[in-house]
Amino acid sequence: MYKLRVLIISNRKELSIKCKKIVEALEQDAVIATDLSDALSIMQKEEVEFIIISDTIKEKLSEFIKKIRILTYNFRPIIIAVSKSSDTDDKLASFEAGADDFIGEEVSKQEFQARLKANFRRYIEGQINPVTKIANKNITIKAIKKNLLNSDSLSQLSYLLIKIRGINTYIKTHGEIAGEKIIQTLGAIINSTLSKEDYLGHISENEFIIITSSLKAEKTASFLVFAFDNILSKFYSADEFENNFTIQSSDDTNEEKENLMRLSVASFEADETINNFREVLNNLYELIKLCDKSENSTYIIDRIRLKGSVDTKEKNNKILIYEPDEALAYLLKNVCELNNIEACLAFNKEEFEINYKKFAPYVVLLDWGSKNDSIGLELARKVSNDNIKLIFSSSYLNKKEILKSGADFYIPKPYEIDEIISCIKKFIDKQ
Repeated sequence: MYKLRVLIISNRKELSIKCKKIVEALEQDAVIATDLSDALSIMQKEEVEFIIISDTIKEKLSEFIKKIRILTYNFRPIIIAVSKSSDTDDKLASFEAGADDFIGEEVSKQEFQARLKANFRRYIEGQINPVTKIANKNITIKAIKKNLLNSDSLSQLSYLLIKIRGINTYIKTHGEIAGEKIIQTLGAIINSTLSKEDYLGHISENEFIIITSSLKAEKTASFLVFAFDNILSKFYSADEFENNFTIQSSDDTNEEKENLMRLSVASFEADETINNFREVLNNLYELIKLCDKSENSTYIIDRIRLKGSVDTKEKNNKILIYEPDEALAYLLKNVCELNNIEACLAFNKEEFEINYKKFAPYVVLLDWGSKNDSIGLELARKVSNDNIKLIFSSSYLNKKEILKSGADFYIPKPYEIDEIISCIKKFIDKQ
């Protein structure tokens, strides 16, 4: 998830801390400067999106805003003035100097937070792709820059470039609206594989960038290729899909055969030798060219080096899933594996008993069943004496009864996959 960077310029510690807490409560990042010199040092290192300037500084507020606006002409942050004064002339002077908003110190914490939240929302809404509602190229470049600044995490992060080969031909044949549906669908698939710590954004109208853990990179790439190929038939006629090519023009016109769309994914792990975002993008685009040689959807992983640490205490990261809805079961299994959780499925009592003994999971996820036939409860009784964590999901909304049956966690259906994954991870990590 991308977080806005907010620079707070104030000479009063209490106000700085108050602003920082409010910004962080809105799930954004904040950094404090006490004067122009400190602020300039921070702005040279990173392009902050927001600057909050308090009149506690030594200079006149409007004059200071003018200086900041001149110094940030190349990346144009949103400037919010904060002042003890409620005088109209002071407000007008701040706006004329370049402020985008003016907040009086006398306002309540709730209003201050609401005003900041509104400014953040307007900024983010202006930086998303109107078709996919995913961050645009500007935010993606900033996200790469921020990750490169944090050199400690470079060896743990990978950058993935996702590109649909043949999308332009498809648009010519089937139209802009059909093309937008493809991009929207791919965006939704990618989103489903990511966690809150990951970043997803456009690098062009039809291309995406993912920033994620190096441990997840290959599984993510593999899953995206698999998922894309499985939805491809929905965007072609039965005849086109069976023939594996499309025809752009009428029968009486010469035409080269056009293959169906294919997904290409390139993954690159940066290190300390990478100096800027252009090098990251150049590496990704050079890598993805190798995918063009394949007639099928494919991915390529470039590992700069292999690194690892050994945990002296091995954790059991296995989960056994009993879920009668086959589509949901396989989705859960895929998402678990993308998050480095080994998953095994069972669709009936016999399979459950066999797989439980062979697989030896630490976490068991059970569907409760119906109100009158709680097969999940029957299965839970078979394993309740073992040292495992038991998660129940159910559309039968009797939380008390289900938790009393021995469940460690209960989640009603329908649920968000992220919620289940978060719960599983928590149990595994606490071993």
